[in-house]
Amino acid sequence: MHALAQAWRALARRRAFTLVTIGTLASSAGLAAAVFSVVNGVLWQPLPFPGGGELVAVYEAHPGQQQRTSLIAPARLDDWRRLNRTFSAISGSYAESVTDTSGAEPERLDGRRVAAGYFGVFTMTPLAGRTFVPDEERYGGATAAVIAEDFWTRRFNRNPAAVGSRLIVGGAGYTIVGVMPRAFSATPIDVWLPAQVAPFLMTVRGARFISGVGRLRPGVSVDEAREDLARVQRALGEQYPSTDAGWSADVRDLKDVRVGDYRRPLVLVFAAVGLLFAIAAINVAGLVLVQLHRRDTEFAIRAALGASRGRIVAAIMREMALLGVASAVLGAAIAYALTRFAASAFPSLPRIAETAVDRRALAFVLLSVVVAAVVFGVIPAVVATRGRLAPLLASSGRSVAGGRHRLQNAIVVAQLALGVVLAGGAGLLIRSYAAMSGVDPGFAPRGVLTFHVGAAWDEDRTRIGAMQLRLLDEVQRLPGVRAAGFANFLPATGATLRYQVRVDGLASGESNGAFTVGQRTVTPGYLRALSVPLVRGAYCELFDPDLGSTRTREAMVNRAFVDRFAGGADVIGRRFTFVQQGTAAFRIVGVIGDVLEDGPSAPPYPFVYVCLAAGAWPDPEYVVRADGDPRALASGIRQIVRSLDASRPVFAMRPLDRVVEAALDQPRLNAGAVTAFALAALLLAALGLYGLMTLLVGERRRELGVRVALGASPGEIVRFVAIGAARLVTAGLAAGVVLTLAVGPVLRATLFGVTPSDPAAHAAAVVALAAAALGALVIPIRRALAVSATEAMRIE
Repeated sequence: MHALAQAWRALARRRAFTLVTIGTLASSAGLAAAVFSVVNGVLWQPLPFPGGGELVAVYEAHPGQQQRTSLIAPARLDDWRRLNRTFSAISGSYAESVTDTSGAEPERLDGRRVAAGYFGVFTMTPLAGRTFVPDEERYGGATAAVIAEDFWTRRFNRNPAAVGSRLIVGGAGYTIVGVMPRAFSATPIDVWLPAQVAPFLMTVRGARFISGVGRLRPGVSVDEAREDLARVQRALGEQYPSTDAGWSADVRDLKDVRVGDYRRPLVLVFAAVGLLFAIAAINVAGLVLVQLHRRDTEFAIRAALGASRGRIVAAIMREMALLGVASAVLGAAIAYALTRFAASAFPSLPRIAETAVDRRALAFVLLSVVVAAVVFGVIPAVVATRGRLAPLLASSGRSVAGGRHRLQNAIVVAQLALGVVLAGGAGLLIRSYAAMSGVDPGFAPRGVLTFHVGAAWDEDRTRIGAMQLRLLDEVQRLPGVRAAGFANFLPATGATLRYQVRVDGLASGESNGAFTVGQRTVTPGYLRALSVPLVRGAYCELFDPDLGSTRTREAMVNRAFVDRFAGGADVIGRRFTFVQQGTAAFRIVGVIGDVLEDGPSAPPYPFVYVCLAAGAWPDPEYVVRADGDPRALASGIRQIVRSLDASRPVFAMRPLDRVVEAALDQPRLNAGAVTAFALAALLLAALGLYGLMTLLVGERRRELGVRVALGASPGEIVRFVAIGAARLVTAGLAAGVVLTLAVGPVLRATLFGVTPSDPAAHAAAVVALAAAALGALVIPIRRALAVSATEAMRIE
């Protein structure tokens, strides 16, 4: 304890060094631990269910289609449940936003309808109450609801009496029977309701809308389960050839499905943080080495008094251990704060509710910081105490970066090289994001307001259609409104719908003679509000079922459809039918420009735009184009909806350009995070170079004084100091470029419109590091120029 107290007093005397070292290690380790916690919770930890490794997602699959996997029809899900041999349970669910009118104001809730046995697949215990019983899952059974922990907290303040209260959805009362933990759902959900599939829907084997989930029997692999369901589906294909023939099944690990496309960016950010932590640890080594050189006299006196080299090194290591423990404690606090911030800042990140600074994260902080402090402390300590007596006079070698400081030279070179890697990666991601955000989306999002009006699929469609038409009519009368309409999905959001169509007079290379296309349900006002260009023909008009069910519906196609399927020939007047939807025909009346429906990074895909009857899509995306700021229309739109039906909530009201920007959140996050780490790396590398050059200038003040006395000009002094630094910077930048080119292919999958060897990105990284290095030399050069000729005569 006396030795530790002595070490602490030694650190207290060097406050600047102590604070900088602790701050550098703690901040970098805390950031690394926070990212580790997120990556651990999202990617590595098993699902938070009993036997989570047995949970899988199940799909229908059609090997001959471009969109290979599909959702599941209720009847087929029931068949799979009965006929399989490898699952202990299979169920499914589908999203359905509902409106609850049990409160003072109607509230839109994120809901899911669940098939029979859904909660039994997961076997997770509710926080309160229970899950559904068979009587509540059958068609016509009792109405019940299970709510999520966040909704329970928001609405009921976590009161256990919430179980037994009622929600009013679609005019019907649903008794709350249970509360599920936050970790149960990978995405924000407010309420689960029984699907209670109607008997007639069980006969429509082409109605594929359920996301399947299952639990494997113990010891069964994913491949075995996939083959088992494929066997079942082959038998169903023989029994129902018109709907099931040619279809198979697919089974995937549920954790991989939940993580989805977030695996690559999370690994990328974690790798960048790891590089930053390595740079920070190397910087600490440089700081320690500077301090040890400045303590030459102290070590010489200790050695003269009989202290062995081992005792001197042990004293240094006690100081490093104290620095490591203090950095670990502060780093753990930083990690805890950053992890909580990530959970609130990125609620859409899958499994983010499961992330926490647990024992593994705390062990990561402690181990990484202590190892960094010890390893990057013991090496400088051993190097600095190689002689029995530390030299009391400055070195007089010719090079400012002399051989005595080879270790610190290597540290600076390593910092610069890793800094180039981070800066180069940031440059690639920034250029990729710029290329993606610069893609023409095919419409004009600025000046457009989008919103939802609550409506359910089981409501009277005629009544909903009348409300939709009246709403559009009233909104178009508002001052400053140029156009208004709606569609089932907004563009650039990645809401991918794929169907197969057969077109009169056009031959397809697919086995069934059909074309795979994307689909949108739109109104003419929607296309006008988005300023989608009309290339040929006319906009389609809403189908009026009162004029006769035999009337051909109107539709439009995009330019990609014409180019890919018709070779650029005129398709106006051609008819097509959806393979999955029977014989209802659509006549092509217009061709519009390509709209990036599948997201900014996806190339234009062949799409059909159909104008169905109002009410065909109960809960569409309304869009309104205004002459000025579209947000000024918000209060007027809410008043119109309230006058039409006060029970319907208006939600998700926001400018369309914000929606389009949200589609770039992931590449923006990638670029922003790596850029922030790169800037920190630049700072650390500059500090490392500054520390080395300050030390060397201080050690060679006598030599500099002699040069001044012999008539050296200020320019010669600057060159003398800068030459050694230039060698280090050149070596570091060259090594960094080589490393960046080596790791560039790892980024290939995250880049858009730019290659991993992009010269502009790498040149920018080199220039940035060179500028940081130049800035780090300003103070050492000024100190060198301040040395007078009398230094040469001074006896130290």
